[in-house]
Order: sequence, then structure tokens, then C-alpha cells
Amino acid sequence: MHAYLFDFDGTLVDSAPDLTRALDQALARAGLPGVGLELGTAMVGQGAGKLVERALIHTTGDPSHRMDSPLGRLMLTTFLELYEPICTENSVLYPGAIEVLETLAAQGKQLGMVTNKPRRFVERMVPALGLDSHFDVIVAGDDLPVKKPQPDMVWHALKQLDCAPEMACLVGDSQADLGAAEASGVASILVSFGYSGDLDVSTAGASRVIDQLTDLLHDT
Repeated sequence: MHAYLFDFDGTLVDSAPDLTRALDQALARAGLPGVGLELGTAMVGQGAGKLVERALIHTTGDPSHRMDSPLGRLMLTTFLELYEPICTENSVLYPGAIEVLETLAAQGKQLGMVTNKPRRFVERMVPALGLDSHFDVIVAGDDLPVKKPQPDMVWHALKQLDCAPEMACLVGDSQADLGAAEASGVASILVSFGYSGDLDVSTAGASRVIDQLTDLLHDT
């Protein structure tokens, strides 16, 4: 494997504490009860719009409050405004993240980040977490017209790296990551500790499943 592409939330960083805090604040502004850390974490995955949608449907019991509904759009705007100033406060790297990135780079591997997270958050969080010198390319969720699970973000990263799909893998935690890997022709590696939602990573059909990031170093 020549290039390793990494998802961000739920793969390299545990961002659920800050995400769920902003979510509960946004719900409170709408006069709705919060969902808390445990339930909120289970709702994380597939982007901010889906997170807000899941929370709205859960707290109101109304399935019409989807992300493209008037309330959904309003809540998403509020959530993003509240999340931006706190997005680095309690988010932490998963164990082994820096070790893995440094070791792979020392072995001559190319490293990329492919995340559905909007760039303005990525640009705040990456340096705060000490990751700003570790990636050859970063593709964020609003860089292109479509996001994962469409293959475009992966292809864009590979083009920047001048790397063929068969020489690369995507390490992620969600159905969006698995779908993007399969559609783009790269190998799929799922982590068992991320924000997989209803996805059973053990039976999802990934090329490989790892229980900790350092497992990547055992087959490089």
C-alpha cells in the first residue's frame, strides 16, 4: 500500500463531546430537550446535517423534520454556529494516531485526509490536535460538490498524490467511508471504535477491520 487516506471524526479523533455539546445547545435554543453525550454519540456519523436530523426526529417524534426541512435547515445553521468556537475544546486524538502517521510517513507512505467535515472546522482542529504537518493532502467536505460515499473526494485526493486507486486505502468508521472506498476502487479499512451507527463493521464487507489504529502498522 502506497497511500493511506484517513477519515477524521471517529477515525483519528473522538470529536463527539464537542459535537454533542453544540447539538444540545442548538436543541435548547429551539426549546427542545438535549440528547446527551451517549445518545448524541450514537447519532454522529454521515455529517452534521444527518446529526441534526436524527436529533430533531428523536426529540420531537416527528419524522418530517429532516435535514432539508425548514426546521432542519435552521437547526443546522444554529448548530454549526455554536460548534465552531468550541470544536477543539474536548476533542482528542484516538490512541496511537500520531505514532501511526509518523511511522507510515517514515516508511515513505503518502498520507491524506478525506473528511465530510466542512473545511472551516478542519482548519481549526487539525493544528489544535497537532496534525498540521502530517498530511500530504486534505480534502474537506465542502471542497467538492459531493461528499462521501460518492467517490469524488477520494479520487481528488489520489490525483493530488499522483497515486492509483489500487495502491491506496481509505481508513474510516462509517458506511460513507466504506461506500466511498468501494466506489473509488481503493481498499477499505474500517475501525471498530468509531461512529459506525447501525453499521456492523465486522460484517460490512470491508477489506479489513482494525480495533486500534496501531494495527495498521502490522501490515504495511
